[in-house]
Amino acid sequence: MFHLTFDLSIILTTTIAAIFVFLIAYLFTRNPTIGVPRRWQNMMEWILEFVKNIMNSSMVASNNLFILSTGVALLMYLFIANLMGVPFSIITVEEHPVAWWKSPTADAHVTMTLAIMIIAYTHFIDIRLHGFKHFFVSFFKPFKVLFPINAIEQLATTLTLGLRLFGNIYAGEVMLALIANTVTHGFFIILLASVPMLIWQAFCIFIGTIQAYIFVTLTMVYIAHRLT
Repeated sequence: MFHLTFDLSIILTTTIAAIFVFLIAYLFTRNPTIGVPRRWQNMMEWILEFVKNIMNSSMVASNNLFILSTGVALLMYLFIANLMGVPFSIITVEEHPVAWWKSPTADAHVTMTLAIMIIAYTHFIDIRLHGFKHFFVSFFKPFKVLFPINAIEQLATTLTLGLRLFGNIYAGEVMLALIANTVTHGFFIILLASVPMLIWQAFCIFIGTIQAYIFVTLTMVYIAHRLT
């Protein structure tokens, strides 16, 4: 469409991940109680407190509801998206196989889009709070000759934020795919590969969780840099 190629599997998985985030947020906060929270409400409150602690350690403030909601939504989305390809994957058997089910964050287009959105969001906060002049002049501080370095820093920050997430999730799914290919080598090989498969899946869950935490933490750090 319009000379652009769309990856339908990424559209499918990103949409499902977003729907999961919406349903979890809705169901966990439906009919909240003021006193002792119920189990699911307690889980949502724990997520809120977790992001608040990240904000406190990054910007010594957690009372900005918009930034807090951004962090909560981002943490929930990345946690779900990072783990979607861990249990299984759906790949068509054709001359050119297509992976219809995988973690959307195992695609660099998704992670780089998220990184660009976050960096653009931090720039928007800077302009909104301090004005465009302050934002523009910041590229020439502390010395004017450092403008190229400051400009390259923004590009490098965007690349590292997106590619770090992509590299970790993609590498985990590649290893899972290699282990899963042993099913074509007989029943005995399947038994031998089942233990490494379970161990690696547990490791991928750990890595996916850590990467969601790191992404949100860096987001808060970049926002804090623009607030000051």
